[in-house]
Amino acid sequence: MATPAEIAAYVGAAAWLPQIIALAYRRAIKPKVTIVPEKQVEIGYTSFGPIFNLRLAVSAARKDTIIDHVGASIRHEDGATHEFAWAGMRETFSEIKDLSGNMQFVERDYSPIALVLSRFGVIERFFRFQVPSFHSIV
Repeated sequence: MATPAEIAAYVGAAAWLPQIIALAYRRAIKPKVTIVPEKQVEIGYTSFGPIFNLRLAVSAARKDTIIDHVGASIRHEDGATHEFAWAGMRETFSEIKDLSGNMQFVERDYSPIALVLSRFGVIERFFRFQVPSFHSIV
């Protein structure tokens, strides 16, 4: 039979169980990121070097998350592979059409620092990618 001191020790140790379980849960549950690309992409060469641009819809499930790096690897049919790094993104808020039919867009450019994804929404943005080694040459 346990003494009152042992029972108190067991109760005190059991008091830590909710915190330990919550910590293990937070560590074990990883966010699931879903990326849906647009069907058309832009690939070319500009004064910024080789570019690769496309519109993406990005969402997170299970847990909110932060994306701090996005990359793309593109292989040409001749076998050449090019690594592109995230160079920025643009979000279109609205399109305005005047009486003569001219379109104007209300947009915002974002630096490629971080992208915060909530599990309660989808982010749709135009992502720009460039080859990082080109900037070290210029």
